Amino acid sequence: MSFFFIHLSDPQFGLFEERGLAPGDGTFPETPLYEKAIAAANRLKPAFVVVTGDLVQHSDDPKQHAELMRITGQLREDVPIYFTTGNCDVGNTPTQESLRIYREKFGHENYSFDAEGSHFVALNSSVCLDPSEVPDEWDSLLNFLRDDLASHASDATHNVVFMHHPLFSDSPDQPDDGNKIIPRAQRMPVLEILREHRVSGVFSGHWHSNNYSNDGDMLMITSGPVGYPPQDDPSGLRIVKVYDDRIEHQYYGMDDVPDSVTL
Repeated sequence: MSFFFIHLSDPQFGLFEERGLAPGDGTFPETPLYEKAIAAANRLKPAFVVVTGDLVQHSDDPKQHAELMRITGQLREDVPIYFTTGNCDVGNTPTQESLRIYREKFGHENYSFDAEGSHFVALNSSVCLDPSEVPDEWDSLLNFLRDDLASHASDATHNVVFMHHPLFSDSPDQPDDGNKIIPRAQRMPVLEILREHRVSGVFSGHWHSNNYSNDGDMLMITSGPVGYPPQDDPSGLRIVKVYDDRIEHQYYGMDDVPDSVTL
């Protein structure tokens, strides 16, 4: 069965202000960008929308959170939306307190769902990045991923993972690169599980720019931001088409999103 979904990343309400680029009147430059993304989803009617983290710049800012949720509430009721957590949402080094605050707002951050015969898994990549303060959460994440794919992967046309940080940028065995990618110590155990269950692709964000790589047949897709675009790629969204035998995808600047999607 062919279908498509929309991948958003890094709406990050408050980042323009953090960079000194907000008008200073209490409004968010991120607002019209996220509104365009939600309007595109309402027009195109994807199977679902996923937002891969950095939802706001400061997780303890109620105004940033309120604006994110106000616009999210404009999404049509028959299109589900799924969030993953980013480093701005729970910290570069998550703690039990930062995870508690996130879960109060959005629910548990490691979960899965099914759509149109395929299986999708959301992971907290900040725990993968640095589990030093929450080692039990790292163990729990690995156990969840292993058990979830063991239970569902064989029955799905495709298995796809969503996380904020990319596992790698160039190759699976590349050296660590600060907080840009998941360190090898956590990357390799995750990749081992994904390979075992023949995951079709991993979709992430974090860089505010696009990047494409792969591990064999497994796609590693990093998408540009809905919000502030510090790199060459504009604010935008990715349309991902899922076919029985392949996954196709294309990133669009927010003003270049098509009026319809043909499968």
